Amino acid sequence: MGKYISLLKYEAKTIIRDPINLYMLLFPVIVLGLSSFVFPMIFESIDATNGTALKITMLLLLVIILAFGSFFLAAMATFLLLDHKDEHMLNTIAVTPVGASGYVIFKMAYIYLMSVIGNIVILLGTKLIAGDRYIVSGMSLFDNIGISHIVSFAVVNGIFTPAMGLLQGAFARNKVEGFAFIKGTGILVMIPALMVLDAFQGGLQYVLGIFPNFWAIKGMLLKFMPIENSANLSYPIYLLIGGAFNIILLAAAYRLFIKKTQY
Repeated sequence: MGKYISLLKYEAKTIIRDPINLYMLLFPVIVLGLSSFVFPMIFESIDATNGTALKITMLLLLVIILAFGSFFLAAMATFLLLDHKDEHMLNTIAVTPVGASGYVIFKMAYIYLMSVIGNIVILLGTKLIAGDRYIVSGMSLFDNIGISHIVSFAVVNGIFTPAMGLLQGAFARNKVEGFAFIKGTGILVMIPALMVLDAFQGGLQYVLGIFPNFWAIKGMLLKFMPIENSANLSYPIYLLIGGAFNIILLAAAYRLFIKKTQY
């Protein structure tokens, strides 16, 4: 435990000097600014009598709030890992008491914690600052979620961040390839947006379940805007499936990354 405490002290000293860490700290604030001030302005620009357009727009922007933060942090995690690859830092750390695998675990735990805190800041901040501006049919969507929903969503959705970071870091050999992978996997951010279509309201929604960020986001969207459909599961079940899926993906990505860095 002492070796990890020493590592934590060292990382704490370098956090403000590393641009990637600064981006991670600032990004939730940027998304919070969008969700609290910019998005409500978009809602208010839509004709209030056109309830369908308002509902679809609000759902799409909620998907951005729920999905984009974790994906951005995953991209930052990828660049962080590729930085270490380019500088052969993992080979150097491999001979220390922490070891390469221990260092990667520490880094991913740090990334995960940043993702969880970021999700909580964004959702709780939006609820407190602009919750009364997310209104459909005279009701505020944020009235349907409480602290327990926000925290549970953040805990589950946050697993996606280190999993995706490790996966992209394992396959990319340098930052150029890493950027290409990030652009390619960026579609994951918008895949859950298909849930707003009527075609994906019933059993067909589970086709989207092959994407790991579908489950937690789907559960949260149903809390925001409950839809009566016999194909829907309960919020805890969506989160349990999403958590299990992401943990399996994280374990596989970790093993793959460690294997790739040994050669």
